[in-house]
Amino acid sequence: MNWNDAAEDFVNSVLAETPRPVREATESNLRGLAEAMSEEDGKNRVGVETVIAAWVRSTPETLRADLPRLMEKFGLDPDEYRHLL
Repeated sequence: MNWNDAAEDFVNSVLAETPRPVREATESNLRGLAEAMSEEDGKNRVGVETVIAAWVRSTPETLRADLPRLMEKFGLDPDEYRHLL
């Protein structure tokens, strides 16, 4: 599956904030989920919106309260993604 540059950049931003002991597993899970979601939508390329949705979906419930702060740190408006939270 192809990835656009913005999607790759976002994955790298998320991984930079992920603790080192779980970074590799997080990357594998995030990429797998984003690709599966893209395939379900009939797309042959992973875009940043799909990665954001996969990131939210794969974040454990106990950590989701921190996602709006991280979204702001990544330059995203959390209000645009409230439906995912």
